Amino acid sequence: MKGDYITTYTKLSFSPLDPKPEDIRIADIAHALSLMTRANGHFKWFYSVAQHSINCALEAQAMGCDRKVQLACLLHDASEAYLSDITRPVKKHLPSYLEIENKLQGTIHQVYGRSPTDAEHAVVKQIDDTMLWHEFFVLMDERVYEPKPIIHSRPDFSERPFRDVENQFLWLFNSLSREGKTHKCVGIDGTKGGWIAACIKADAVSIQLYRTIHELCAEYSDADSILIDIPIGLPESDTDIRPDNMLRNHLKGKASSVFNTPCRQAVYAADYEGANATNKAVMGKGLSKQSFAICEKIEEVDAFLQSNPAWKNRLVESHPEYGFAILNVGAPVLESKKEQAGVSARISLLRPQIADLDGLLTKVSGDAAVKNRLHDILDALCLAVIGELGITHGFCTLPDLPPTDSKGLKMQIVGSKVE
Repeated sequence: MKGDYITTYTKLSFSPLDPKPEDIRIADIAHALSLMTRANGHFKWFYSVAQHSINCALEAQAMGCDRKVQLACLLHDASEAYLSDITRPVKKHLPSYLEIENKLQGTIHQVYGRSPTDAEHAVVKQIDDTMLWHEFFVLMDERVYEPKPIIHSRPDFSERPFRDVENQFLWLFNSLSREGKTHKCVGIDGTKGGWIAACIKADAVSIQLYRTIHELCAEYSDADSILIDIPIGLPESDTDIRPDNMLRNHLKGKASSVFNTPCRQAVYAADYEGANATNKAVMGKGLSKQSFAICEKIEEVDAFLQSNPAWKNRLVESHPEYGFAILNVGAPVLESKKEQAGVSARISLLRPQIADLDGLLTKVSGDAAVKNRLHDILDALCLAVIGELGITHGFCTLPDLPPTDSKGLKMQIVGSKVE
């Protein structure tokens, strides 16, 4: 705490007394509420404000309420992420607190749509009271009033890991916020024998293997965003500056995942010896075998873009580890994606963004074309998610003003803002 500010989960200095719309972040709300207990911790086990909010939103859904009311239910206690939860008997005697709470809650509604109408607010209040009754009945063996209110859903009052609740809160928020939006976002990762493409359109997600980039782009010619993990915009002299070092600076502890991009002349060389010698002559440094290993893929994309100018600066470069860092509130995922801990960490970051991710991964594990390619699938899914976030919240690039190479291709790494 410093002055009239609190430091949020995403490291913002936030003033609860003077909230700014640009400082409201759903990641802060979901995280804080998932760690904040209901009933001042007097329930039989840990049951969070976030879990209560999820149950309220699902009750609204079961009642047939529209998505705006469901979202209002999910966010009805969002101000508590910045103010904490105060029990009802005390809160009603704190007029200043109520004034602060109403102002903050109004700012949150301003950021995420609009304030509920009086009729909608009455429905949210009714659902909130109904859920409170059933929470106290299950978790305290107490009937807080009579008669017992009817409930239409099957709320989950079990003790759950806070991270699972946080992820569900974020997924539900993302799902409800996508009303009317049908963006088609594609992420691409190179794999043995071709390219893995993950396509997200609303809540529908598909994973496909394509032999060539030409075939893939023909399939997704109507995509709103199409990001690929392969260098685009190639240097031809040591004065052409790629953003590779900038990306490494964003991936502290994970910089080794960023390979040096070979010069265009080396990309088209016939073998490693020739590529290494060419890169040394043009760029003043040799070429690692890791970088050479992806030259065939770089060449395929570079040749495609030169022969298909309509795709120039439309098929754009990104990087999965940069994407996962964005989803992880700016912190790189340090665990290796080749280890189970790294796989689990990446799946955890994708789960709030993708409907039934676990079901999708189970399904593709039985698809002969793409099974045993989990790392490539997760990378492609990450880039599709970054594209969707970019369309919703805005794209960003490394650097801010990308230079172009001799073929007019931007030398950039594309990312997204989160809020």
